Amino acid sequence: ALITGAAFAADKPKVEATGAEPKNTHIIITAEQLDSDNKAKFAEFSGNVKAIQADFVITSDKLRIYYKGELLNTEKKGSDEEVLKKIVATGNVEITTDQYNAKTEKLEYDTASMTIVLIGENSTVINGKNSITGSKIILYQKDGRIKVLGGKNKRIKAEFFTKSETSDELMLGKPKQ
Repeated sequence: ALITGAAFAADKPKVEATGAEPKNTHIIITAEQLDSDNKAKFAEFSGNVKAIQADFVITSDKLRIYYKGELLNTEKKGSDEEVLKKIVATGNVEITTDQYNAKTEKLEYDTASMTIVLIGENSTVINGKNSITGSKIILYQKDGRIKVLGGKNKRIKAEFFTKSETSDELMLGKPKQ
């Protein structure tokens, strides 16, 4: 699958990688241009790129997919997981799922390990009011883990709320009643 949802400190229940997410849902990619190199085994989409798989949407300036075998002859191969090796999105990358939203400058997704890496000084993952920001965010889809790294001159920032808190209460430091 392109990418399944990851949860962190969420109000919604966690969805396991083996849960209800469809594994072999097809991917729809729209863009202004496509350049493909069958020898090098990649296809690069550019210009207002939008990739959709089930409830997972990536928008970016460019999106490159690396594949095995013949991209257009997938019936011999089977599922997308067997064809796609890696996906790299660059430039104004936004990710939307039913569990979280994210923004970054570069996304790398390895289909075998089901690992999403967000790279960029202000990469952010948002779930409800909760958010995590860092220079590199690694979402380990198989086991629901997340790792956030800061940059040379910037530390990570995590902001979590309880259900009874509002952003104003936390920011103003008002005592809970």
